[in-house]
Amino acid sequence: MSIKTWFMDFLGNTKNEKGEIIESVIEEKVQEIYYKELAIQTAITLIANAIAKCEIKVYEKNKEVKNKTYYTLNVSPNKNENSSQLWHKAIEKMVYDNESIILEVGECLYCANSYFVEEYPIRGNLYKGVAIGNLQLNKTFKSEEVFRLQLNNTHIKKLIDGLYEQYGELMSYAAKNYKKSNGTKYKLVLDQVKASDENFQKTYREVVQKQLKDFIENENAIYPQYKGYDLQDISSSANKDSSDFRNLRKEMFEIVAQAFQIPVSLMLGNITNMNEIVKIFLTFCIDPIADMISEEITRKTSGDYDDWVKGNYVKVDTSTINHIDILDVAEKVDKLIASGPLCIDDIRELLGMQPLNTDFSRQHWITKNYDTVENRLIGDVKKNEGGDISEISKNEI
Repeated sequence: MSIKTWFMDFLGNTKNEKGEIIESVIEEKVQEIYYKELAIQTAITLIANAIAKCEIKVYEKNKEVKNKTYYTLNVSPNKNENSSQLWHKAIEKMVYDNESIILEVGECLYCANSYFVEEYPIRGNLYKGVAIGNLQLNKTFKSEEVFRLQLNNTHIKKLIDGLYEQYGELMSYAAKNYKKSNGTKYKLVLDQVKASDENFQKTYREVVQKQLKDFIENENAIYPQYKGYDLQDISSSANKDSSDFRNLRKEMFEIVAQAFQIPVSLMLGNITNMNEIVKIFLTFCIDPIADMISEEITRKTSGDYDDWVKGNYVKVDTSTINHIDILDVAEKVDKLIASGPLCIDDIRELLGMQPLNTDFSRQHWITKNYDTVENRLIGDVKKNEGGDISEISKNEI
């Protein structure tokens, strides 16, 4: 269903006194909705793309494994969707409805299209009337049987909708003012004889009005000048630019960006410092959502506290979001290997490359430049042939 069709149904087919649908009113309201929807859809796309790019890692006894759970979460959750499509749908519903649920049916994961909740704060909520696509499930799901993703305690989109009622009117007025200021106006001057002619109205409707319309709307046109008719251009010589309209649109994007903790420059596509902007985006927008997903999947799949304390958990890895150019990070890669925290296979995975899975690639290395203070002191004492350690200058260490 298109936005226009939906809005016509929403208005109850607004009609005039003759019973005709008022298309101009519908078109005007639809245009206002487009601006808000564009801002919200931009935010959804940024968030969903980031989450879909994350790797959901599964750990058993604190060791990373790639089992059936990993395959379901990262590759193929069900027969009709890949993991990116599933998370896009879940994030979009979470933004629009403030929450969404993912449930398991026949060892497959699905995002519910609709459902209603019976809230039980102590023993857990019940989810009834669950629909997946056009399929209605005749089952009541317990709280522990679904992954519940909630954006905030307050429904952000409803707040944006309420705020937009005022901005929508301002944007509509700005658009009308822009069209009016840049439109072409004519004045048709008639002599008194023509104006009092009984057949004037018929002649005007059938001949003059059509000729005027063709003359004004077409790029190349001829207007026949009849005796007694004088067409004069009364348009304003100063055309108005669209700055007011564009500023209001920008403010709408800024409001949505602030609501979802997204950097404004990222929303507007005007990025000058990519690394800093991405860091802010990940820290304040994506990481909290990733943590929520990690905790929700962990507590619903890893069992109870005893399983969790053994090191069985799930983690959404946001380090895979940022694009890495291997040539830009060559020096940093060398440092990570030389100082010992990561092996070659760890580095290859960070760069999106396949690990070698060899004894050599899994070995941790450290440069000889690193040593303990005690070893350096002892070595210097030996060089000084038995000199006192206290006599060695700290600057030489």
